[in-house]
Amino acid sequence: MSRKTIYWICQLVGWTLYAVFSVGMTYIFAGAEIVQLEFLIGQVVVASSLMFFSHLFRLYIKRHNWVNNKVKILIPKVMLGVLIVAAITPLFINVIFRLMPSMDGGPPLTLASYIGFTFGSLSVMALWSTIYFAFQFIQRNRRNEIEKLELNSALQEAELAILKNQVNPHFLFNALNNIRSLILSDPEKARKMVTHISELLRYSIQFNASEKVPLGQELEIVKDYLQLESVQFNDRLTYDMQIEDDTLQVKIPPMAIQLLVENAIKHGISQLSTGGNIHIAAHLEADHLSIAVTNTGQLQKKGKREGIGLKNLIERMQILFGQFADLKLENSGNQTVTASLKIPLA
Repeated sequence: MSRKTIYWICQLVGWTLYAVFSVGMTYIFAGAEIVQLEFLIGQVVVASSLMFFSHLFRLYIKRHNWVNNKVKILIPKVMLGVLIVAAITPLFINVIFRLMPSMDGGPPLTLASYIGFTFGSLSVMALWSTIYFAFQFIQRNRRNEIEKLELNSALQEAELAILKNQVNPHFLFNALNNIRSLILSDPEKARKMVTHISELLRYSIQFNASEKVPLGQELEIVKDYLQLESVQFNDRLTYDMQIEDDTLQVKIPPMAIQLLVENAIKHGISQLSTGGNIHIAAHLEADHLSIAVTNTGQLQKKGKREGIGLKNLIERMQILFGQFADLKLENSGNQTVTASLKIPLA
């Protein structure tokens, strides 16, 4: 339903209620003998005239954009406008009465009746103006809130895009270095790595930064990444997964687990001459998905392994899930480090 339709419905209902109220008050205080056909026609004319002039007043308000005026400027304007409408309406109604044969000219317009009707119209139009401007201010505040939400959403989209674009070059640089080192020494391994990296890059640019992907889809890419790194590390890198079936369709940010695995290899296993193992586990808890990436190694007190990839992942999680998401990185044993990721289910 359009705003114009709503406006006219409110006008018709409001002024009809005013006419009914006037007739009811007359019936109660003046008696049933006053409420005759001529009186009822007169009340219809009065209500219609007030509706007509209130509509003209609204057109003037919209043309001169009063809604955007400051309150201290708006109030005097509205008071003057209401006074003018209230002063003109009795004269207009008197002319209508004189043009209607059934009204026999209507009641005589004396100074006392003119002043009385003017004050009555003044109070009614003041109430109409109050309701009208209250509605306009409520609508304007709602529009402002919607615009703020849309702006915040756009800013978050932009921030997510920046963060995601910072992650991709970091990963690409490492992968290309690995391929370059194998092109001459082992072309077959290099070709395999190119295949895996093409899948990874296609996945990394496939999704909008604010989108989420099923855990199962993310894990397929993680397997590509681990196979790619296994070629580079030869027998020094192994991995295994313990994933519960009911977690595979839970939505997570794209490249989230891949970043944790990349971080584990770069800052953990690559630092060990004997290499190590990466264990990925996922299960559902009461209100969140719990993911753990455990690797061989130890966090050092100096120089915590929290590079740009992890920082960006933390910021992406906060934007997408607020404070309900959590990422922890800690020594989970004498020879292991675990990155624990909690993603809310709703």
